[in-house]
Amino acid sequence: MEKLVSPLAMLRKIRGDITQEELAGALKVSANTVSRWELGKVTPKLELWQVKKLCKTLNITIDELPDSFAPQPINSSLEQTPN
Repeated sequence: MEKLVSPLAMLRKIRGDITQEELAGALKVSANTVSRWELGKVTPKLELWQVKKLCKTLNITIDELPDSFAPQPINSSLEQTPN
């Protein structure tokens, strides 16, 4: 079974458990905007300084940025299965 997960949400959690509010503050957007990116409702239109800040905040390189922040399918068989 597939589960949909936002790459941006995964990065926020993996790279320091950063909240939507914290990321929004760093990028000078609203937390609602970050939420809409992660839900795939809006495609981000970031200025260069915001891309740099996003990478710095998440401690990633520009090459590690996902092509889309919208939810992507992941294979739930990777999750723990009962024995």
